[in-house]
Amino acid sequence: MAITGGIKFFKQCKNLDAIASAPVSGGASVDNLLNSNRETFYRSVGSSDSITEEIEITFSEAKTIDRLFLKDFNGKDFNVMYDLSGVFTHFANVIDINGSQTNITETTFSESTYYAEFDQVSTDKIRIQILKTQIADEEKFINQVIVTEEISTLVGFPEIKQVNLDRNLRSKKTVSGKFSIQKSLETFLFNLSFANYPSSDIYNVDIDAALELQDSEDPFLVWLCGGRFGKPFFNYTLPGFRLEDVVQMQIGASYKLKYLDNIYVNPLNLASVRLMEHI
Repeated sequence: MAITGGIKFFKQCKNLDAIASAPVSGGASVDNLLNSNRETFYRSVGSSDSITEEIEITFSEAKTIDRLFLKDFNGKDFNVMYDLSGVFTHFANVIDINGSQTNITETTFSESTYYAEFDQVSTDKIRIQILKTQIADEEKFINQVIVTEEISTLVGFPEIKQVNLDRNLRSKKTVSGKFSIQKSLETFLFNLSFANYPSSDIYNVDIDAALELQDSEDPFLVWLCGGRFGKPFFNYTLPGFRLEDVVQMQIGASYKLKYLDNIYVNPLNLASVRLMEHI
């Protein structure tokens, strides 16, 4: 495993039907971790760096997982463990956005979103303990917890085209001649173009992944930045390419497939794979 910067695809979040609890504080908002709403948060109440906030997420049944996101997360010192036969246990062979780690235990984390890859486990519960925040004694908060399995990380770099952040604008002209403009929640969509994509054992896995996504009846998660952030990778990070921009999507148009010049050993063309945010 490694964070290569290739676009990542994951299975649908596996804790959508889970139950969350926060026995220390923030219990009234803890369900916000599971609702896939980018606008709502779990937030502690009256916390400080001397108080450890603990969140338990219990799945409806045992789930197989190997990836974890803590999105829009205000944690500096924290750990995450999973339930193994009634004992909370560390994940093994962890790689996060800062490299290889012994387990999911951080003491100096400073980014907006945490991501980790680890050996696959089957569990019915995870526990998140947050000891300190990035600014001392602030309230602890998390927008979403996502536990999932990876489908694929692209080896090559297809062209990302027609990226749209759509606020679903509605405008109405008033009697004064001015306009009343209303905006809804943001939705995300883009095209991937596998134009003249090399035909080889190295890159064929990307085409396999694209075809698997086309066949999927379920939505899936897409992470365009692939775990890369800041310089030297980004001089400016646009929305859609940030660490927190892991989005549930589905294929929104038919594939058009052909070989270059119709010669079967030539590069492949799988143009305009349209991905649209899915409810």
